[in-house]
Amino acid sequence: MKKLLLMTAAVSLLAVAGCQCPFGLCPEKESAETIVAKMQKAIDVSGKQNQISSAVIVYDSHLGKKKNNRITLKLKEKGKIRLEVRSKNSIVIKACNKKGGWEYITGKGLRLLKEKELSKLRFQAAYLAPNAKYNKLFTDIKLDASAKAAGLECWKLVCTPQIKYNTAPVILFVDKENYMVVKTIETINLTEIITYFGDYEEHNGIMTPFMMVSQIGNRIMESKLISAEWNVNIADSEFETPRTLSKSK
Repeated sequence: MKKLLLMTAAVSLLAVAGCQCPFGLCPEKESAETIVAKMQKAIDVSGKQNQISSAVIVYDSHLGKKKNNRITLKLKEKGKIRLEVRSKNSIVIKACNKKGGWEYITGKGLRLLKEKELSKLRFQAAYLAPNAKYNKLFTDIKLDASAKAAGLECWKLVCTPQIKYNTAPVILFVDKENYMVVKTIETINLTEIITYFGDYEEHNGIMTPFMMVSQIGNRIMESKLISAEWNVNIADSEFETPRTLSKSK
């Protein structure tokens, strides 16, 4: 009882002296580093993120009044990426590996991607990958302030991508309670893209948003996750430049 009384007296004296949080009882002051660490831990609920070497992620989406599209993102280690957008009457495919990349559009045919286009494709794929690491994706992450997004109290982070991605800084709004990204603001080709992420669920050990809503100019694109598989066997040929475009033609 004496010890309890002495501790109570000490707390009272410290409070009067202006120390509001004695004996380490104060909540930890957040920084960009601590927030990013908690984000990474919140996503990788199984601790197996480093074991993921490939992924196939499928979305259903529609842009404005246009009919539904099926979006398939295929990722494989060593920078291999393939993005397919299929609708009833058309198909768009963009793919790349470390050597280069290409694009196919119905009615337009095949063409090689320019380096700037490749950089942006690689960044988008790296950001959406289940094994994404924020501290490697961005060279600088700054805590800007607290802010509200989607009605939630969030941390606002200003993130500068690696130089190789040739991409403007990305603003992340991170839920203060569960450390999930609920909103991003990007600028691509002078167009601001605002994306909201929601309906997070654990999927094969990774916390994954099942809904995304993007505002692109005055258009709205809604995407719903249909399936996501990790460590899938994907043939290297899916990423290779078609022979009609290759230098060995």
